[in-house]
Amino acid sequence: MAKLYYGNGKCTVEGNVRGVHIKYRGAIEIDDKTSDSFAIVQQNNGIIIFPIGKGTLNDLFDYVGEFKILSVQSANEQGEKEPTTIHKVMDYTELLNTKSEDMTTKSEDLSATYISGGIVSKTLLKQPYINNLNTSIHNVELYLQDGTKYDGSSFHIHLADNSAMTGSEHTEDSQDLYYMSRGKLVPTKNPSLIPPATKERDMMNIAKNKKQGNKY
Repeated sequence: MAKLYYGNGKCTVEGNVRGVHIKYRGAIEIDDKTSDSFAIVQQNNGIIIFPIGKGTLNDLFDYVGEFKILSVQSANEQGEKEPTTIHKVMDYTELLNTKSEDMTTKSEDLSATYISGGIVSKTLLKQPYINNLNTSIHNVELYLQDGTKYDGSSFHIHLADNSAMTGSEHTEDSQDLYYMSRGKLVPTKNPSLIPPATKERDMMNIAKNKKQGNKY
């Protein structure tokens, strides 16, 4: 049994967890606190944290904004669903500093406070790329637009639309990369929560337990 904690601008998980899918209400700025073995994507009030290397999850992310978790699904190291409970951590600092005669908040209303650090207009990632990837290390076949195989080279991924581009980090010289499907080049760009490579193969061993159309 895993436990997910959130509140006071932090979100963490305890247990044997390799991947997390969070459904939530609100809008937040996400500051990735996972190790280099994991990445975070978000879309349509869903947050997915998935592995691109070894290890398990602990610190997930810090956040600013309104954040109420509605549900969570987790996957363990065996690629199986891991039962996970949700625990809201409340910030009682202001409550402790308030004079009893001035206190008007009912105890049941405290649980309705889900804002940390202010309000943001929409959810966004502070780290919008997965950098320093390599086709050899991650065992993935990518191609340039002219069909040349991009072999043994560095690339990065844009988390906003899952597009892979040349270079370990994004620059104005970065070029779009493609993968091969039934003899045809297909853009890696795919604005969904699931990396496009899961359609054909496991690009970075990140989708053992999550193929297109399935959730954790």
